Amino acid sequence: MTHEIPELEGDRVRLRPFRRSDVAGRLALGQSPEIVLSFGGDPEGLPPYGEDDARSWVERNLAHPLCWAVDVDGSLLGEARLDGLDLHDSRARLAIGLYDVSQLGKGLGREVIELILSHAFGTLRLHRVDLRVLAFNERAIRCYHACGFIEEGRERESARIGEVWHDDIIMGVLAKEYQSQT
Repeated sequence: MTHEIPELEGDRVRLRPFRRSDVAGRLALGQSPEIVLSFGGDPEGLPPYGEDDARSWVERNLAHPLCWAVDVDGSLLGEARLDGLDLHDSRARLAIGLYDVSQLGKGLGREVIELILSHAFGTLRLHRVDLRVLAFNERAIRCYHACGFIEEGRERESARIGEVWHDDIIMGVLAKEYQSQT
């Protein structure tokens, strides 16, 4: 089942469908070691982020049925997706990536998540949205808690970064929980 990707507008953030011209914006964001680490990548010896990398990223997001470009002040900041949409169980998994370290900690991620949850529980009428986050990513975990996500479990040593194992935290929010806080 395909869905037309609607624009979702917040006070400071606009979520919009991807377009091929986003290659330049993604290339300009580059690749921060801090952000690569927060996604579970190894920040040691990162190769330069090139135009082919940016083009592949944009093409992958264009092909995704529920993926938005995160736009702030007319500039690309990242992506937000609902992965694994399961209509039978009425659920999906949230994934969000903001790629400019200077924009973190300003509440933009929270605004993105609130827009996505409003769409998920309103328009899509989902019952549940969940996510995975590395246990050391405290900034993201605080944001998810502020958006109503509850820690549901931990997968021990499920992610290896370099030679070190890290836990994943599983978090979720149900439609009734979301509606009780809005």
